[in-house]
Amino acid sequence: MKFHKITLSIVLLTIFIFSCGEQTSNETVMNSNIPESGENLIKITKEQFNTSGMKLGKITKQTFSERIQVAGMLDVPPEYKVAVSVFYGGTVKNVNLLEGKKVRKGDVLFVLQNPKYIEMQQNYLTAKAKLSYLKSEFERQKILLKDNVTSKKKYLKAESEYLTILAQMEALDKELRLINIVPEHLDYSNIRSYVSVKSPISGNITKVNITKGQYLDPNSVAVEIVSTEHIHLELKVFEKDINKIHKGQTIIFSLPDNNKQQYKAEVFLVGKAVDVTDRTINVHGHLKNEKDKLHFIPGMYIQAEIQVNEEESYALPSDAIVNVENNYFILVKKSSTDNFYNFNKFQVKVGRVNNGFTEILNANQFEDTAEVVIEGAFNLIF
Repeated sequence: MKFHKITLSIVLLTIFIFSCGEQTSNETVMNSNIPESGENLIKITKEQFNTSGMKLGKITKQTFSERIQVAGMLDVPPEYKVAVSVFYGGTVKNVNLLEGKKVRKGDVLFVLQNPKYIEMQQNYLTAKAKLSYLKSEFERQKILLKDNVTSKKKYLKAESEYLTILAQMEALDKELRLINIVPEHLDYSNIRSYVSVKSPISGNITKVNITKGQYLDPNSVAVEIVSTEHIHLELKVFEKDINKIHKGQTIIFSLPDNNKQQYKAEVFLVGKAVDVTDRTINVHGHLKNEKDKLHFIPGMYIQAEIQVNEEESYALPSDAIVNVENNYFILVKKSSTDNFYNFNKFQVKVGRVNNGFTEILNANQFEDTAEVVIEGAFNLIF
């Protein structure tokens, strides 16, 4: 019986030595500078790690800053807004516009009809015909005066009549161009009683104030067009914060109905006048990604943050850090085998929080290659 006990002890010792040797050969040791104890060491199978959706990551540098909360709106520069009116009134003959419709520069917006347009074309062609004769007479009198064959009085009369008609023709030329009639293309065979009003810019129709058959008065706004080629931010910053704002700072903003979707812009211009009603100063911002303008409409209100006093610091995703009674812990990969992960629970000092990342103030205690559980650490620590 004693022999059997000794034999069993030898077998168990052999298995233990073999197991230890196998573990040493298959185990990868990481971050040996982090102290290890039974209380801080957490072991988990790789299968559990994967099925729980856990992820590993590293400490990285992130930008941290003070954030100034502001409100504002999306807008376009004045030259990107157009209120279409006419210099000479008329009856709307044809209009086919809807708010929101996209138009290109030069597209016909609507057609106006007025007998006055016929009169203007007739006057131009009449002046053009007279000009040809008066110019010839003026040139003839000029030559005759030079040869002392005619009197200066006749020369001056010819000159006066020629210049008068020339002035009339030039004035009529400008008037016709105001109603989109090109004088060079005009003759007695193509006089018409209607004119086409064309879009001066490319953009979207924002307001239609006319209907077919309506008489449009001169200078009445018929259509409003806005181009979204250059949407920018107009923000209102309280005067107490304005000294912190300067060109180039990052702006993070979102629409009120979808604050989870964030967009980026940058400060382009800081106003120099204070609005006495609310003690704010206008700040103008430009989009960092011009493709974002496809999501916006001028006039939309936005919530924004201007990042000031920016600096880089080492950080981890906030989900990697677990708060236990105001002490903060992370799980650092210590070692791994074919089937297991070994993690050390390590206390960290945290600083600022920004955009889903938390600053790690004692990051210098970790190796650059240290791997940290960035998702799922809470379940392991608790």
